[in-house]
Amino acid sequence: MSAIGPADAWPVGDGDAATRIRNLRAGDCLLGAPPQWSPALRTAIDLLLPAKAQIVLFWGPDFLAFYNDAYAPTIGIKHPAALARPARDHWSELWDDLHPLLRSVLVDGQTVSAQDRPFTINRSGKIEEVFFDISYSPVREQDGRVGGVLCIVSDTTERVRSAQALAASDQRARETAMQLQMAQAAGGIGVFLLDVETGLLSVSDEFCHAFGVPVRAAFHSTEVERLRIDRDERMATSERRAEGTTPLDVEYRVRRASDGAVRWISRRAEMIRDPAGKPVLMRGVVQDITARKDAEATLRESEARFRALAQAMPIQVWTAAADGGLDWFSRSVYSYSGLTHEALVGAGWSRMVHPDDLSRVAVQWSNALATQTPYETEFRLRRHDGAWRWHLVRAQPVDISGALGLPMRWVGTNADIEDQKVAQARLEQSVEERTRDRDRLWNLSTDIMLVADFSGRITAINPAWQTLLGLTEAELLGQPLTDLLHPDDVDAALAEIARLAHGLVTLRIENRLRHNDGSYRTLSWTAVSDERFLHAVGRDITALRESESRLRQSQKMEAIGQLTGGIAHDFNNLLQGITGSMEVMRRRLSLGRTEGLDRYLDAATQSAQRAAALIQRLLAFSRRQTLDPKPVDVNRLIGSMEDLLRRTLGEQVLLAVQFDAAAGSAVCDESQLESAILNLAINARDAMPHGGELRIGAGELQVGERGAAQFEGLAPGRYCAIAVTDTGTGMAADVLAKAFDPFFTTKPIGQGTGLGLSMVYGFVQQSHGHVRLESEPGRGTAVTLLLPRAEPRTPDAALVAPPAGSPLPLGSDEVVLVVEDDPGVRLLVLDLLEDLGYRTLQAPDGATAIPILQSAQRIDLLVSDVGLPGINGRQVAEIARQHRPDLEVLFMTGYAEQVATRAELLAPGMHMIAKPFAIDDFARIVKQIVRPA
Repeated sequence: MSAIGPADAWPVGDGDAATRIRNLRAGDCLLGAPPQWSPALRTAIDLLLPAKAQIVLFWGPDFLAFYNDAYAPTIGIKHPAALARPARDHWSELWDDLHPLLRSVLVDGQTVSAQDRPFTINRSGKIEEVFFDISYSPVREQDGRVGGVLCIVSDTTERVRSAQALAASDQRARETAMQLQMAQAAGGIGVFLLDVETGLLSVSDEFCHAFGVPVRAAFHSTEVERLRIDRDERMATSERRAEGTTPLDVEYRVRRASDGAVRWISRRAEMIRDPAGKPVLMRGVVQDITARKDAEATLRESEARFRALAQAMPIQVWTAAADGGLDWFSRSVYSYSGLTHEALVGAGWSRMVHPDDLSRVAVQWSNALATQTPYETEFRLRRHDGAWRWHLVRAQPVDISGALGLPMRWVGTNADIEDQKVAQARLEQSVEERTRDRDRLWNLSTDIMLVADFSGRITAINPAWQTLLGLTEAELLGQPLTDLLHPDDVDAALAEIARLAHGLVTLRIENRLRHNDGSYRTLSWTAVSDERFLHAVGRDITALRESESRLRQSQKMEAIGQLTGGIAHDFNNLLQGITGSMEVMRRRLSLGRTEGLDRYLDAATQSAQRAAALIQRLLAFSRRQTLDPKPVDVNRLIGSMEDLLRRTLGEQVLLAVQFDAAAGSAVCDESQLESAILNLAINARDAMPHGGELRIGAGELQVGERGAAQFEGLAPGRYCAIAVTDTGTGMAADVLAKAFDPFFTTKPIGQGTGLGLSMVYGFVQQSHGHVRLESEPGRGTAVTLLLPRAEPRTPDAALVAPPAGSPLPLGSDEVVLVVEDDPGVRLLVLDLLEDLGYRTLQAPDGATAIPILQSAQRIDLLVSDVGLPGINGRQVAEIARQHRPDLEVLFMTGYAEQVATRAELLAPGMHMIAKPFAIDDFARIVKQIVRPA
């Protein structure tokens, strides 16, 4: 019996749980020391401690755990720390599952029970799933309130897992049986059991299908025995079965009962004997193997065809077993080697192989056998006469079983390649010789040769680089080619490298490379590319370009001489008209004769106007005239000139004008374009003395990056193309080459100045365009003007001249400062202004004018020449505007070297008049500036 402690030693008993509860102190439990606990709790503990069932009591709102020794193993490592402690602290891993159960009993007072309920708990140092039969009941205080939950549990984990394992085993058994049935059905395997004494067969459905008999569970054996083809078939008989001598594994033919087809049947069986050794039962399986038998027959037929084909082939054919031993040879092997089958079979073939090749060949053959991969190599085989000849030897593994695994056979061939080897050796020798020739060319060439990557980095150069540029191979390899280029040539070179990277071929590009002494050499390159590099050859054309430059300079001097002579001739004529008229007038005035002076005044005026026109043409040719470019509607301009052109051309020339809405507007000086078209039309008329057709039309031309190369100096973009085409006499090549030269003309003396085409050329070039001239003797001439295209816009307001014949507008005492370096012109302008009623100030140059402009002197208008010595007119105007921001300015110019267009010269409040100008025009412009309407 267990020892019982003192009466006040509660709870009684010597169990582990009872002892630990007795030893609790006030600070060990939230309820205090055991004597302080409620009677209901103490009673419940007295009931559970001696019980053999697994019982745990969760008391109070904190669910303090009290349990007996039978329950302790259930919670494993949680004991004894969990005793008298809140359940949440030690059942944390399953608290979300356990707490709702406990709370429902504590709050509702209802009993909760379940069988094989799963819990996830850590009771051995790892989380595991366990199963319990549970019964949770309320324990009430004396006042009827539920004080705790009494849990009686039974660990059913082993039983549940055993049941699950048994269910899984049953399922696997069912699946195995099903798979066996499926295998039998898929493979056509029939099962049978034969009673030797009665001859009764018990069979599966597949057995019936194999013999074509109706499907039944049992029938007499004679029903299938009579289906055999003949008596020699190795089919079991009742006599042999009774004797126990019937063969067990046999293959035989039957005529299937259902359709009469001949089928091959494979049967495998075993005899079951009684204790005395007498055959009682025969059980086994049958399978229809007709397909396999047909495949074997096909294979035999295929092998026969293969052997016939191999014998007929001119190359040597052989076969080998899976272990690599050769076992069959075509006749060509015997005839080539002079050896017998016995000498070659197995590894005997190796005696044919050249001793120097044998070890390599044997290793390669062993590797092919081990990896079951095709075998291919070249080696020498000895011919029956002792000659060694190269052969290409190939072998292919063949799985004749039709299943995966080791190949059952190898099929190989030996092809004689001796002639190809000899030819290859000759080719290699030829390639080597060509390589030596190429290397000699590389080393001896005076042209520089280059290999570079697509970033432009040099990877190889020939010795000519050092000769041409004074740079060694060590200095150049790995360096960017662009480091050697003239800065102005870098962008073009990079663009060309990019084209080469896309597979394009560079036929010719020129650039300049820096010599070691700092000078530059001009080179012409040809280049191609492959997948990784560009290859280029450069030829030094420095001397050629210098020679061409000298030639161009010589041609320029010739043109200048021609220009000088032409100017001298024309100006002498014009000066004669001016000076002669003035001398006659002076003589007559000295004699008091005034009659007929108007005639000489008109002659002098006409000569002066012709001189001004000549100067304007010279400026146009030299591209030094001052233009006023605006968007000009070319269709409108050509249409407005149509009547003028018809009167100019005469009745013998048919004019055809073609309008194209796509032509749009050209950015140019409208008056200069009009003059250019008129000049071209007159030239065309003179080239058709017997009449013809002149076509004038306009359209749009889109010039791309590549197209711009066809037009020297023309930038890519959209252009208006104005074409003037005639059916006249045309020009020969030598005349065409000089067509734009000044004072060059094919017309008789006195019928042309030779400045028409040169003026057109200068005007178009100055307008950033291009002139294309095409002509052929007897087939006419076509001149195309390409001018930058722009959208048309409304012209800016300009100074409008009054109708001709109006009186000169007078001033109102306004002050005009005149800055002009030519004394005669300055005197003329000052006198004219004073006659018109203006007060004047004057300065011979910009330096003199600036102090006047900076003074407090009233100045209403600055009239200045543009081309002043020292400080030019535009600079004078800028300085004046700093002190007089609103000062109006009128520029007089006959030639502005730094100014191509009015827009470049004129700012708001600035105006321009070209010399020589008419007095009336000058007076009206001054008036409109100082006192606008």
